[in-house]
Formats: sequence, structure tokens, C-alpha cells
Amino acid sequence: MATDVARGVAVVGGGAGALGRAVVDRLLADGYAVVVPVRRPQDADLPAAATAVQCDLRSADEVDRLAETVRAAGPWRVLVNASGGYAGGEAHRIDDEEMRDLLELNLLGPWRLARAAARAMIDQGQGGRIVNVSSRAAVDVAGGQAAYQVAKTGLVRLTEVMAVELREHSITVNAVMPSIMDTPANRFAMPHADHSRWPQTGEVAATIAWLLTDEASLVSGAAIPAFGRA
Repeated sequence: MATDVARGVAVVGGGAGALGRAVVDRLLADGYAVVVPVRRPQDADLPAAATAVQCDLRSADEVDRLAETVRAAGPWRVLVNASGGYAGGEAHRIDDEEMRDLLELNLLGPWRLARAAARAMIDQGQGGRIVNVSSRAAVDVAGGQAAYQVAKTGLVRLTEVMAVELREHSITVNAVMPSIMDTPANRFAMPHADHSRWPQTGEVAATIAWLLTDEASLVSGAAIPAFGRA
């Protein structure tokens, strides 16, 4: 893993996804050494400059091993939690497995990465930045997506709690809440929607990148809407 990047190491959970890839590209351009945890590194479509590390975010042991790899290359300066997934279903109709799956994807996996990042950043004593990707679903209540809304709302509260807990260590913790983004998967799922009103992944990545700057050093515990005209 390259360690001669001036800004240090940035880990992007979900870096192989549509938004995650835009974040990876932006952080590489901004001078970070970028690490992406993926279940199957050989299948990850990532830039050559990014480092894919095998890691299943459902496993605390694997996240701990990832943290040791990153800390050895360090300093670990940034975590962007862009992993997640969507499934619909009414609260009284979904089963236990569906609820667990959505909580793992959208809350527990990001929490494990944030926990590891916070511990590393505290040990380094240099501060850091954590940004969690929640969703507009955390603030716009609608039926038919119970587990997803519960998980994304929980991620916002986790952001707020960790911001309070980590402020004395100069670690900021914020969330962005995109609306439906303009991705191939979303266009396929909603072919008749007005795609021109959806935020671009690069625009959301730019919002995340601003939260990593010195200009944003006073911002922590925020949940920033990234709705565009959607």
C-alpha cells in the first residue's frame, strides 16, 4: 500500500458502489491514499491507485484486521461510510431476516468501521474526519420501506452521538443525506422518473469532500441534506 500521500489514508466503505466510486475518485484527486474494504477484491472495479482490502463489514474480526492494515500504513485520517443497500417492505410484513439484513448493510457495518476509525484516530492523536452516508429516508417518513428508514435514521443518530463523544479528540463526525441519486440502477428501477432532477454522485461526493477540509473543522454532528431538485 502506498504511504507517501501527504494527506494520509482515507477508507471508503462501499467504495465499489456508484456513490462510493465517485468518492474514491474525488479523494484520490485530493491527494489521499484510498483503501476500499470489499468482500472480493478480485471483483472490485476500482482505480489502480486505490487499494482494495478483503473485508466483510458484517464481521468484527475482519474489520479489526482491516484497521490494523490501515494503521500500519497510516495515518488514518478519513473514513467515508458509503456502503448500504435498499429493500422495501412494510413494518408489519417484513420478517426478522429482512430487518437484520438492512440493519447490517446500513447501520451495523458502518458502525463497525466508524468504531475502528475512531480508535485509530484517537491513538494517532492527530484528529480525523468521519462521514456517514444516510438518506433522505431518514427525515421523510413514508410507508413501504420500514427497515431501510429505521437503519438510515439510526445512522444519523449514531453520527450525532459519535460527534459528541469524539469532539475532544478533534475528530468530526457528520452525515450526508442524499435523495435518490442518478445511478444506472436507479434509472433502471424508475425508468419514467425525471432523472434530471436527481443529484449526481459526483455532486454528493463533492459535499462529502468539503466536510473533510479545514474549512469544515467547526462542523460536527450535522446531517446535511443533499436533495438537489429531487
